[in-house]
Amino acid sequence: MNNTQLESTLNELRLLGMARTLDVRLSEALASRLSHEEFLTLALQDELNIRRQNKLATRSRAAGFHESKTLENFDWSFNPKIPRKEIYELATCQFIREARCALFLGQPGLGKSHLSQAIGHEAIKQGFRVLRRSIFDLVRDLIAEEAMQEKELALRQYLKPDLLIIEDFAGKHLPQRSGEYLLEIVMRRYEKRSILITSNRPLEDWGKLFQDVPVATAILDRLLHHCHVVTFVGRSKRWSGGVSEADDAPAKAKSQ
Repeated sequence: MNNTQLESTLNELRLLGMARTLDVRLSEALASRLSHEEFLTLALQDELNIRRQNKLATRSRAAGFHESKTLENFDWSFNPKIPRKEIYELATCQFIREARCALFLGQPGLGKSHLSQAIGHEAIKQGFRVLRRSIFDLVRDLIAEEAMQEKELALRQYLKPDLLIIEDFAGKHLPQRSGEYLLEIVMRRYEKRSILITSNRPLEDWGKLFQDVPVATAILDRLLHHCHVVTFVGRSKRWSGGVSEADDAPAKAKSQ
């Protein structure tokens, strides 16, 4: 059987990883005088690697990750105040196994979004189901589905994942009843599945932004019960002057 026939057979068997690296592995076997067992081991490892990569890519797209934001490609140097130890602890995904929550608080531009997705990426690698949505998309989906009397169907997609990542939380005022929608998700996931939320606003502002202080209080009560709260401070990467508003605030206060 020549290489063309062998490659065709591998493709027919859906051994695409082996087919893709066949020429390289055959050349390596000849040059290094590999045994049949050594050659087969390497070829099968190529197949496994490709399958893992494809599976990770598929799950990342399903999670709503449109870019590859990982711990490896995060620039830790721009802000040494980022709590690296806490981030890596969350990246072990033990908090997901324990059905705990995580809350990233801090000014814009400090890496909350990138690192929340990086933790989601690690969770996918460990076999967890992950879904990432902005709070605006989440509320819009639930409002639209409720209008069509299919709210339970919309809720289901937010209840199934092992980790639900909600970004831009409390970034600005939300439509009426937004707090009620979120409270239902939080209550039904409480002590069952994990939520990771990123927010640019302090917790005391959430009631105003939801236009419903009691609902915001009920949300926080459940979120904070089993929660890793990570506060981001320091310099914003987007701040062209090199100093963020958060860094500059003490100086402004002192000068007034």
